[in-house]
Amino acid sequence: MSVVAPIGNALARSLIAGLGADCAAAASLARAVILSQVGWIDLSRIDGYQPSSLARATADFTGRGWLISSKSGLAVGANHIPAGVPAFLEGAAAMRGSMPDDARASAVVTMPVAPSAIARALPTTGISHASLMTTQQALEQIADAAVGSLTVMTPFLNRDGLSLVLELFRRTPAPLRRLIIRRVGSAHTTVLAGRKDLIAADVSVLDYTLPAEVGFETFHAKVVLADQNIAYVGSANMTVYARYSMELGLMTENRAAKVIASVVRAVERIATPVDLR
Repeated sequence: MSVVAPIGNALARSLIAGLGADCAAAASLARAVILSQVGWIDLSRIDGYQPSSLARATADFTGRGWLISSKSGLAVGANHIPAGVPAFLEGAAAMRGSMPDDARASAVVTMPVAPSAIARALPTTGISHASLMTTQQALEQIADAAVGSLTVMTPFLNRDGLSLVLELFRRTPAPLRRLIIRRVGSAHTTVLAGRKDLIAADVSVLDYTLPAEVGFETFHAKVVLADQNIAYVGSANMTVYARYSMELGLMTENRAAKVIASVVRAVERIATPVDLR
């Protein structure tokens, strides 16, 4: 009986963070790559998984050099997958399957600029603070995970914030890219000033500001959504500048993300397209 050597801790953490709910699909893909005799991978022969899940696993493996995507198809990359990866990913998928759905969430934080009293106080509360993810890390992970669509919903937006949003849209493989703003405040002006960059990044902009009996119907929520699978919801505005406020949110997936997605899709239906021409 052969024993497969365990993979290193750094790779293990990286796989868990990068693949999340796609560990099972990634395990089958990894096994197919390792067993490949011809150097080419046919995703249609990997059954039992959503195409979006396999697409995200493929993107992750491509980033690691384990696969190469070309016009001719999907080929085995120059970097070899460690033999222990399929078994590790299968174990990770089984562990995730035993977790309650509401446990699949990560706390996301933006700390005030240094020196910060809250940054000094956090370590005294115990080790749980070590699992906090930065807002930047969370948003990049969501952008990378998107396959079909990436939606950013923010009522507040300045020039530096728009640069951050554009970077998310540029890095995502998702072809459908939407930015939802509101006409009240500076967001609309910021969008018009950056229209050339938004057009170049193939981003469509929607305005959720509707007339009401008194004032306007609009929003205050801040959301970043990949397809209907992973979402960030929190207090972080897309207004990047040195400040002394802490922002806190959650990155969630699966059932909770689908509920958030239903709200965002409803907003997209009633919002007004912003003409960037």
